[in-house]
Amino acid sequence: MTTKKNLALSRSNELVDGHEYATRMEVSTENIKRKDPFSPAKNAPTVKRKDTGSEGKEGMNAVLEAIKQLTDKVDTLGTQLQQNSIMLTSIAKAVEFNVAEIKDCKTQLQSSVQEVAALKKDNAELMERVLEMERYKRRWNLRIRGLKEKEGEDVREAVAQLLVKISPSWFSNINHIVDSVHRIGRREENKTRHVIIQFTQRIHRDALCRTTKDHAICKELRISFIEDLCKADRETRAVLWPKIKEARDAGKRAYFRGGAGYINGQRIT
Repeated sequence: MTTKKNLALSRSNELVDGHEYATRMEVSTENIKRKDPFSPAKNAPTVKRKDTGSEGKEGMNAVLEAIKQLTDKVDTLGTQLQQNSIMLTSIAKAVEFNVAEIKDCKTQLQSSVQEVAALKKDNAELMERVLEMERYKRRWNLRIRGLKEKEGEDVREAVAQLLVKISPSWFSNINHIVDSVHRIGRREENKTRHVIIQFTQRIHRDALCRTTKDHAICKELRISFIEDLCKADRETRAVLWPKIKEARDAGKRAYFRGGAGYINGQRIT
């Protein structure tokens, strides 16, 4: 019995010895599998990957939309630039037209200035000629200052009788010596108007002017015969009178001739 057990154990060991390479192979393979660092563990967590396809599509659509908006803005800007260019061209033409108009206006203005200057000169010369003509015409006249007015008076008849009293030689020819007689201005209370006498000849006027300077009748009636001056000469005399009076008070020879004043033969202004 003991011999049979020993024989079975011996065969069993032989079998094990005969397949020893298989056993070593299995052990070696198991060791290799365990030592591989890249081998995933049995219970390692799984990582879910994102769907990159949909995200890429959305990003592409956003880029295309941005490009479209930029293109629209560029087109709008181009249109605005074109409109601005047209507007600038129109403004440039308007400016050129205005420059030409201003230049023409300047030319016309310069011509007008020259014409106005010439007209002013002509007007001054005409005014001087008119004034001289008025002065010349008034040399046939004398004014009576202080002759009292009467209601319903015949001023011509009253003056004729006065002149005959001053110059009796005029009695027979008084109507040929005196041309016209009238008072100046509108009648007012408590105011005596001057009387204008126009003579037919200056010789009669000058003779009467000399006679009446110190005549007794003039002193009695408190009247005076004065020159019939135009407005400009009266205003000039009013300005020069203080100088004439001062010169007379100083014993100098001072007098008026027309609208001009003289002191010792020198004309004053």
